[in-house]
Amino acid sequence: MGSAARVVVPDAGGAAEAGRSQLVSLALPDRAGLLLRRAPGTAAPEHAGRLVERRSRAVVGDVRADLHFVELQRGELVRVALSMARLAHVRTVVVCPAGVSPGRTALALAVAGMLRQRRMSPAPVVTCAVCPPLGDGKTAIPHEVRVAAAGQVQERLVWEIVAWDDVPAWLAGLGTSQRAPGQPAGSGRDGRP
Repeated sequence: MGSAARVVVPDAGGAAEAGRSQLVSLALPDRAGLLLRRAPGTAAPEHAGRLVERRSRAVVGDVRADLHFVELQRGELVRVALSMARLAHVRTVVVCPAGVSPGRTALALAVAGMLRQRRMSPAPVVTCAVCPPLGDGKTAIPHEVRVAAAGQVQERLVWEIVAWDDVPAWLAGLGTSQRAPGQPAGSGRDGRP
């Protein structure tokens, strides 16, 4: 099913913000797509026997009802990912360019969940294990993460994808997620804005 790893997001305040995350086991195809995490209790698609659903189960397995894989053309990945992130039942979206390792993609999924939880915002988070082709009006923000698993520590980058129109809200969310108790809104842990 998955392997346990301790994932530390240094820009979240170091080890105090670290979490233990279960990295899912994925069997990614050699085609591009999106990995969607739906809200708990979201009903499964009506036509679970369709080819699209069978392909999705081949990637995420049968035990993960909250995960869904959708194949897309490379040029559509970021645009569709940001559109999917506007749906109420979607919690996180991971962009999966062809050729990216399943382990790095599982890490991007775990980091997306951690970022969403840390921000205490209902807004879905869109991530990718590599910086994908973005197109106009979009940016990618690197998050350096430290992963400790099986006695080894590795540093990786996970990219968060944000539309330019959403950057002000993203920046505002930083002030509330990283603020220590008693600090004014808009201040980081070190007291700087």
